[in-house]
Amino acid sequence: MEMGKVGGGGEGMRKRKTKRGRVEMRRIEDRTSRQVRFSKRRSGLFKKAYELSVLCDAEVALVVFSPAGRLYEFASSSSSLEKIFGRYWDLLDRTIDLNAGPRGCQVDCNIQV
Repeated sequence: MEMGKVGGGGEGMRKRKTKRGRVEMRRIEDRTSRQVRFSKRRSGLFKKAYELSVLCDAEVALVVFSPAGRLYEFASSSSSLEKIFGRYWDLLDRTIDLNAGPRGCQVDCNIQV
């Protein structure tokens, strides 16, 4: 056996990447663990919102309230929350107006502004 070699050449000695396990979707009972998970997930969500706005030139607004009621918000750099939510409410008003026809008659619309 050569000096410096351990395990006979490395065959079968490859590092295995551990897969992330799926998280069971239920409330986390431990308060500290729940807060840590909220914080990590919130930061990941905000990172994804930022990436979507930069990579796709999308206007993105995100509002999150913590269990304690604290507000966290994100708006893409080219917009403000007020501007984006204003567009949303205007679009919602137009959609409701289109659906104000006779009972049982609804227009399915996918309006892009």
